[in-house]
Amino acid sequence: MDRHRLWSLVAAAVVLMMLTYLLIALTPLRRTIPGYPSRETQLAAIENYRKIDSLEKVVNLWAFQVANIQRVATGREPLPIDSLQLASAAGEPDGAEMAAFEKSDSLLRAQVELIDAGQQANSEQERIDALKSVAFKRPLKGTIKSGFTRSGSHPFIEVTAPSKTSVAAVLDGTIVSAEWNELEGCTLRMQHEGDLTSIYRHAGKLLKTVGEQVKAGTPIATVGETGELSEAHILLEIRYKNQPIDPALYIEF
Repeated sequence: MDRHRLWSLVAAAVVLMMLTYLLIALTPLRRTIPGYPSRETQLAAIENYRKIDSLEKVVNLWAFQVANIQRVATGREPLPIDSLQLASAAGEPDGAEMAAFEKSDSLLRAQVELIDAGQQANSEQERIDALKSVAFKRPLKGTIKSGFTRSGSHPFIEVTAPSKTSVAAVLDGTIVSAEWNELEGCTLRMQHEGDLTSIYRHAGKLLKTVGEQVKAGTPIATVGETGELSEAHILLEIRYKNQPIDPALYIEF
């Protein structure tokens, strides 16, 4: 009897440990674990890594350019473009060489910025003109908590609304993806005409499946708290020609 009771206690302890693990691993309680990264922390870490990598490449390129200026000024052959790692071996430039380099670099940067500004203006005008006739439907009635930023890690808007609020399609289209993952929760993606795509993240429940044709204004999901979230809201992303656009410019919430 004592042995039977002991095995019963062991089995109960194992079951309790498994339930505790599942409760922490599959619910927002895992965010209470010290050191567990939140979604914002993960995105910030990725963005910082990209910035550091980009800055490192810029610094290496500048060192390479300065080294080649030194070599040309002293009558030597310039280094090939695949020899960036040799730039440090050319020695440190003096003040005059650095001043000449900075002046030429500033002029080049100014020309590049003018070209980029013109291209950006043309691109923005093309997007605006192409979307003027598009009749977007409001996906849900809510409040924009966090707005759109073209650069960085926020190419969408965050709309808060009560849990289980219906979320509708912004345009006629086809469901091309309906899935769940730990970071973004329930996520649904729609493809529309005119190179437009809409993405709805952190939904509580998905009401449509892949391949379904959906009319604008038709409920496709509900608001929830899935993924790395602590309150009920939806992240809405709209892309035109695979470039994010600000939904708030075309939809009134």
